[in-house]
Amino acid sequence: MREPTDQEVTFVRETINKVFARNNVAQWQGDMVNPYLLEIQFPVSVGEDRAKKTFNDLFHALGVLPEDENLGLAEGRDYCATCVNEGGETYSALFNVPFAKDFKEGDEEYQFTIKAINDEQEAEAEAEEAEMHSLVEGIKAGRLKSKTADGYLVLAGEFYDAIEAGKKTVEYRDFTEYNIKRTIGLKTIRFNRGYGSKGKPPKQMQWEVKGIVLMDDDENECDPYNVPEDFWPVTIALKLGKRIG
Repeated sequence: MREPTDQEVTFVRETINKVFARNNVAQWQGDMVNPYLLEIQFPVSVGEDRAKKTFNDLFHALGVLPEDENLGLAEGRDYCATCVNEGGETYSALFNVPFAKDFKEGDEEYQFTIKAINDEQEAEAEAEEAEMHSLVEGIKAGRLKSKTADGYLVLAGEFYDAIEAGKKTVEYRDFTEYNIKRTIGLKTIRFNRGYGSKGKPPKQMQWEVKGIVLMDDDENECDPYNVPEDFWPVTIALKLGKRIG
């Protein structure tokens, strides 16, 4: 696959400048990820609506997205995609320069195209979903749970103190196999305040576990042993009862 000519690179950059000026996006930066893939970024202060319009106007002008299609943030097609970067400070667009649209899967450079990126993200999402269902089934079948009814967790000082003062009544853990095996099935929980200092053990306390639920990103709750088909757990929540030690 040939590399872009100077004229083609100039066309792309001039198109970006025109579209961004028309949409009043003054601050932006762009870099070629490779000879076929360009990433551009601008700050989130531009606003979501203007960001989406700017990206779509650019994709339409370059011909990498049909005129009758528009992308929202965190969406993509075979030759273009948008996202909010980690940390939420910038909006970002990835797109193949127009002449890269004729890539075939056998091409050496195919791995760098947006299509390859999208395929990889879809595969990762499918793997994550399969793992989540496996964990849910493991809880339901009794394979994944704490080996004892009395567990323990190490807390940072501020969280330990908040629980001790009665200001914090729920302790959260990410929904992972490791945390499932440390929480599901507990009746009581012992908390350590950090790891202690040299020659001095950490402060401890013990609480009754009043209930354990799974939560999704919207903080909806469900029973760990009866997870709905369309529920995606991300957090384990231990609801504390009374202090017993």
